Amino acid sequence: MKARAIFWADYQSHLTATLQSLDAETPTFLGNPQWSPAALNAAAALIPADTEVCGSTWQPSGKAPANWPESARGHLFIPTGGTGGSVKFVAHHEASLRAAVRTFQNYFSARGFHGPLHNVSLTPPWHVSGLMPALRARYTDGQHQIIQTRFTAESVLPEIKLPTSGTRLVSLVPAQLQSLLTNPHGLTWLQNFSVMLLGGSAVSEALLTLIRKHQLPIYLTYGMTETAAACAVCPPEKIWQGGALTGEPFPEVSWSLEGERICLTTPALGAYFWPNTPLNSPYLTGDRGKIHPDGGLEILGRADRIIISGGEKVNPALVEEALRATGLVQEAHVWGVAHPRWGAQVTAFIVGAASHEPALRQALEKLSPAQRPKEYWFGTELPLDARGKFDEVKARASQSL
Repeated sequence: MKARAIFWADYQSHLTATLQSLDAETPTFLGNPQWSPAALNAAAALIPADTEVCGSTWQPSGKAPANWPESARGHLFIPTGGTGGSVKFVAHHEASLRAAVRTFQNYFSARGFHGPLHNVSLTPPWHVSGLMPALRARYTDGQHQIIQTRFTAESVLPEIKLPTSGTRLVSLVPAQLQSLLTNPHGLTWLQNFSVMLLGGSAVSEALLTLIRKHQLPIYLTYGMTETAAACAVCPPEKIWQGGALTGEPFPEVSWSLEGERICLTTPALGAYFWPNTPLNSPYLTGDRGKIHPDGGLEILGRADRIIISGGEKVNPALVEEALRATGLVQEAHVWGVAHPRWGAQVTAFIVGAASHEPALRQALEKLSPAQRPKEYWFGTELPLDARGKFDEVKARASQSL
């Protein structure tokens, strides 16, 4: 047996090869053909040198454990990270992937959605968010459809070729939903689905307003590569009612807090980070949260998003909220850019007119000096990767044009 690394850029080719590996119990690394050179080099240094590479001509150079690859029979190594050059692989056995589907199906069955799960996925299958819809269909005798396109206000929307029996689901990121709602046929297209999963990044208040206005059956998802995607959701009725967006755990999933950080127990937890760092249960995530009296979990953001600038802690979510409150920006993302003196410099990427920068600086004088962005970058849209997450590499490239 020889391990594989899959790098096909075509979604269907990539997914087909992945499912073939699962059937053959071949240890397989899911590669991202869109990785930057730095990320690709990081992956190459991790993947064992004798691994068969599909869909690319580059060669891995990593070391393998002494009992490789037999010890990893039936495992998929799913990447996490990569936008800044850092890559890790989470090892999932088919058993943890099946557990993720089981807990997902049991949650929705309890809400009255029965039968096979027929899924459409719009994100790449080398990300866990693009892979799991296919596995939900596979393990529930459903059907799956890949759509590899970018939605715009002028897009001709693709036909949905799924059975009407069972439950039809679509997995979206906020940018995709926003684009669909600007398309004159978008609402009609969305009516193909009784369940709409929305995740990948924070949802703006403007988008939440549209979800409420159209009473869309949106489930905000919470999960990560380590948990084989979603392990909890905020259901539509909580979104429609307004107030705190709190999540409900899937069956067999529980949570607690260590300080502000979320700890999860789930049968879908991966086995380890490649090559040999165990994933312990309960799993201490990198997310901050708050548990409400009813047991609902409110996500407060990534713990690692906290910016340390000149020794001061800055919560970027609070700065983003202040920027949006000005009414001068369509979207905002705040993060720390490495700085030789301050450690990190608070930087804001703004979707809006660059001419508003003086007014934005004046409006944010109400914040402490450490919280105020020292640099503003402007663009016509947030630079996001295929998962809907902010991509600093793209952001930097957009400023050099």
